[in-house]
Amino acid sequence: MLSCRRYTRKLFPTALILWLGLARPATSGSDGESQVELRCKIVADRAESGYKLWKVNLRSASGEPLRDAVAAPGGTVRFKKLQPGIYLVCLSGDKNRSRCQSVDLVPPPDRKEQVFEKSFELPPQITNRVDAHGVSASRLGVPDKARREMLRSEEAQLRGDSEGAVRYLERAVEIYSKYTEALNNLGTHYHRAGNYTRSIEYFTKVTQLDPRFFAGWVNLGGSLLAAGKFESALEANQKAVQLRPDEALANSQMGMNYFYLRRFPEAKTYFTKAVTLDPYSAKSPQLFLAHIAFAERRPDEAENQIRQYLELHPNSPQAPGLRQTLQNLAATAALKSQENSQSSR
Repeated sequence: MLSCRRYTRKLFPTALILWLGLARPATSGSDGESQVELRCKIVADRAESGYKLWKVNLRSASGEPLRDAVAAPGGTVRFKKLQPGIYLVCLSGDKNRSRCQSVDLVPPPDRKEQVFEKSFELPPQITNRVDAHGVSASRLGVPDKARREMLRSEEAQLRGDSEGAVRYLERAVEIYSKYTEALNNLGTHYHRAGNYTRSIEYFTKVTQLDPRFFAGWVNLGGSLLAAGKFESALEANQKAVQLRPDEALANSQMGMNYFYLRRFPEAKTYFTKAVTLDPYSAKSPQLFLAHIAFAERRPDEAENQIRQYLELHPNSPQAPGLRQTLQNLAATAALKSQENSQSSR
């Protein structure tokens, strides 16, 4: 949910940042008139049995909920009139199973409208999630009145009424001070507003109330990173990975944490796993890996990572700069080869 690329500038020269695009937003729209449509087909494997409905939630790249729908396996959900960008599609349902997957919905520059058809597999059976079983006492004790305020907040957020959403969350917390979901959502609001001191306070309280609540840990780690508290963030991000080792967001954020600490071997491990879990991620793990390869003087590997990114995001705003980077690398390699040839004569 949380993006912290703003700290890349502390680690690398400006020219390199512009080449790789990490200092720019991961989501974008070509202009205000461009619109795209996403058609999500829900795919189940043969092991699935019975008729079950799944919630399909469309979110921004930062995790903010935008649209909701319901579908059965084999069905297709349509999200119309979207601005071009990278989105998250999250499926949730049977036995608390869930999965989020990034999608790139940026059409070529010469196209104003485009329909993207994507298939989404149902979440796998839960096997290695520490938080898969059991519910904390604080979450079990939420009174119905507080839950209704939480529901009103979610409805307001889907309408685009952020101020109303916060008011309902505050009411929910007034009714029940240990409402971890409401506290977590308030922390998310303050993070997006850039008030990291407040968001850290809320997320810290969430993790204290429910140490097995994944969202609290991953959000706390993200806010600490955004505040530049890299050492403090390490424990929170490690806890998030322990709770959900196969969660793309947790692995991306863990990679960022090590990246900012200049612990590149560890960062590479987590970014590589993040690419496997969610290659279209708006966190751009391929570009972080390219940064590391440049820092370690391995231009061939950096070039490979950039090419992988461009295959997935050919129309991103970073694409022109990245293609220029590839041309510069090719020119440098050709010049070096020519110099080596001349020196060997």
